[in-house]
Amino acid sequence: MADNTATIALGDPRLSHLGTAGTSIDRQPVGIDFLQHDWPFDQLGTVRYAQGRYSFEVPLVSQVMGTYDRDDAERGVYAWSITAFPMAGETIPHALARDRLFRLFERLLKAGWRRYVDVGDPRLSGGQTMRYFSEQSGNYSLDPSYVPSLDEWMQLNKHLPYWQFWADGSYMVVRVIDEPSLRNPARPGVYMFDVNIESESANFQAYFRKVADMNRWEQLVPAELQRMQELRAADEAALQKRGYVIDTSYQDPPILALRERS
Repeated sequence: MADNTATIALGDPRLSHLGTAGTSIDRQPVGIDFLQHDWPFDQLGTVRYAQGRYSFEVPLVSQVMGTYDRDDAERGVYAWSITAFPMAGETIPHALARDRLFRLFERLLKAGWRRYVDVGDPRLSGGQTMRYFSEQSGNYSLDPSYVPSLDEWMQLNKHLPYWQFWADGSYMVVRVIDEPSLRNPARPGVYMFDVNIESESANFQAYFRKVADMNRWEQLVPAELQRMQELRAADEAALQKRGYVIDTSYQDPPILALRERS
């Protein structure tokens, strides 16, 4: 495999191939390893995420890093972080950066990834997510099927926008980071795309703060999700009174680990 390409996958680290030159392993004494590959900015790489029908590629990547628990071989790599750019040069027109991001979203949705809304958050869609995102100062995931206008795009970037997806036990967050000093629609800007993919266990362990609770997340998460769904219901009722339309077609993803226990 050429050094400008890499294949990554969750689980067994032998399924991932980061190349030779530019790859490093940071072994931590607590048993966590970080697998990392860096590409120079004049030779950005391509990362292919492998998960059957849900596989996809990310071009113009400067770094990919995986987190691996060497004391839990069955769990393997449970998180990947990809740092990519929409441009090969120094700057890019703002509308083009937006369009390249949403072309990535089109590929993800076509491959079977679905939008993910945190269980405690209201189920909104389309342009309504823009309004709520602004009201929450950026603390809400946006709808990947809704392409913002250029004016909306420029406003979004003030709050570090993000979009969330899920597919067959895997969860992904895509964040956009721009250069605030170049946030002028009449001039080109600088953008970075941050793509984070994690396993089901890693996603739901984040619902808890204590390590002991994280380790038994499968037992605790049903009650926690019920509590959060009650918060969602209250928020949705309040938003309906303000003119929001709740997307009742949205369904939370199944938790595969709980199916296996039943």
